[in-house]
Amino acid sequence: MTGTTLSKLRGSVRAAWQIVRGVVGETAYEDYLAHHRAHHPGERPMPEREFWRAHIDRQDANPGSRCC
Repeated sequence: MTGTTLSKLRGSVRAAWQIVRGVVGETAYEDYLAHHRAHHPGERPMPEREFWRAHIDRQDANPGSRCC
């Protein structure tokens, strides 16, 4: 493989990995932080551990269309 082909392959794998992370919800805290910075500047965001507790509690209280 040439350097350019390998570079494109890495970029594609990286992009696919980010999609997978989004689908399984792994980016939820990162998304929360981005939203918080944009809409609540000057306020301290929830620590990650507290965020995940609240996130899971919300999902349990409002299961929506989850399969499980």
